[in-house]
Amino acid sequence: MKIIQCDENHLEQLVVLFEEYRHFCGFEKSPQATKEFLGKLICSGESTIFIAVDLETGNLMGFVNLYPSYSSLALQRLWILNDLGVSSDYRGKGVSKMLIRKVQEYAVETNAIRIELKTEVTNTTAQNLYRSMNFSVDNDNVYYRVPCL
Repeated sequence: MKIIQCDENHLEQLVVLFEEYRHFCGFEKSPQATKEFLGKLICSGESTIFIAVDLETGNLMGFVNLYPSYSSLALQRLWILNDLGVSSDYRGKGVSKMLIRKVQEYAVETNAIRIELKTEVTNTTAQNLYRSMNFSVDNDNVYYRVPCL
């Protein structure tokens, strides 16, 4: 497998994989809306998406979606690891770890102070993965949210 930055040439394959991810997370499939959303993100550079590509088939194995943010206090960039998805055909093959390693390398390359992510309390598989990749639980902050729609 190779990990590369996603561009518009991979959009069609990414939509299929992203729709599988959304369905896994409990959302209704919406391929056209997903294509428009991801196309805008890729073309505008509002996010950085890395994809894992199967060298034998050219199929997308997985993806990771990063959003830039900043620490005003530290005066530095940080990355929000917002989405990590692996095709059901490739789970258990180390794809997630390879994608996270790429994110960690990219964070160093871009002089980021840290990578932040969240996962559901019940998603122990993801929690174990993140701990194995040196992520730690943030016990210093409380996160709040309010719906806007």
